[in-house]
Amino acid sequence: MRTAEVEAKLATLEKTLNEAEFWRLVSRVKRSRALAEKYAERIARIDAEIFRRRAKLRVSVALGSAGMILLAAIAAILFLLAPSLGANLHGLIILLATFLLMTALHPLAHLAAGKALGMRFLFYFPDGPAKIEPTLKVDYASYLRASSKARAAMHLSGIAASILATLIGFLAAYVTQAPGFATFALAALLLLNTAFEFSPPLLVKLGFKIFRKSDAYRAYRELRLER
Repeated sequence: MRTAEVEAKLATLEKTLNEAEFWRLVSRVKRSRALAEKYAERIARIDAEIFRRRAKLRVSVALGSAGMILLAAIAAILFLLAPSLGANLHGLIILLATFLLMTALHPLAHLAAGKALGMRFLFYFPDGPAKIEPTLKVDYASYLRASSKARAAMHLSGIAASILATLIGFLAAYVTQAPGFATFALAALLLLNTAFEFSPPLLVKLGFKIFRKSDAYRAYRELRLER
């Protein structure tokens, strides 16, 4: 892709903020390290403006991360307290703690991995399938300047965190001898979540384009650039 063509498209996008056209341009720019480096800041400004229009509710990285750490701490306390709450609540509390831990660890893993790989983040905002999951918005300039392998690793860190959270929940249920329904449910969740987390590349190929926003597909997309 020629520099003049990129310049013209960016000039138009800075006025229109056409999201579909923007991502088509980004996909092409990523294939050239020189273009990605040269236009990282302009692309990041357009990206941030698009997201600010879409995400009306935004929370700073510091405040959002503090909230996620608090949520993880609450989950840990619930794991510890569950066995003493009686047979009726034991399993339910462990299930609740597992979902809280999944919610907290996913964005924190992205944050830790991204920062370790040289990326910055702008804010938290509600997103995901239900549009309520706390999600980190990456600073796209730092994202483009990272290698495609680093970008893939950042996306995969969220998958690892979700699987780890379900594994912790299953082990907590097993070790504390939670009622059978909870242990079975968490074993099933661990297996299904692991399979589901890695399935989006296949699902996108089958025509389910909604899964292009998943971590697995984004990691797959970035790794393809290495070919």
